Amino acid sequence: MTRTSAGSTTAAPAAPFAAMLRGAFVPSVIASVVTVVVFWVLRDLRGAEGALFGAAIALVFFGVGLKLMTMMVNANPISVFAGAMAVYLGQVIFMGIIIIAMRDVTWLDGLACGITILVVTLVWQVFQARAYLRMRQTVYDEPAAADAAGPSREEA
Repeated sequence: MTRTSAGSTTAAPAAPFAAMLRGAFVPSVIASVVTVVVFWVLRDLRGAEGALFGAAIALVFFGVGLKLMTMMVNANPISVFAGAMAVYLGQVIFMGIIIIAMRDVTWLDGLACGITILVVTLVWQVFQARAYLRMRQTVYDEPAAADAAGPSREEA
């Protein structure tokens, strides 16, 4: 919370991204634990390790992206958009590098890893969108204290 010149409190500028991070992280961790347990039961320890690796990749992937967006929130809208596109491009490149690097690894259960990344990604996206839709974000500038009193006689 920040304090305005009129003495009222408003949400800090990073609040939208922080709310989306909080809203998406906890359900994604729960989904990660569930998928690790499921693959442990279905494919033994190797499946659990693959699922754990996939969950870690997905959580870091999206968590770092939103954290980077919180650093750009005070910029003008065009810069925020450019930053968001750069973060997205970086995430795609990061995921491509991970996939290429892990393609021939024998110790990793690729099926468990891939399905876990998919599940965690879907849960993250759904709950991030839910958090965004549930927060109250103003889309206009609050009028100044002088404007709140009404138009002056010169304007009328």
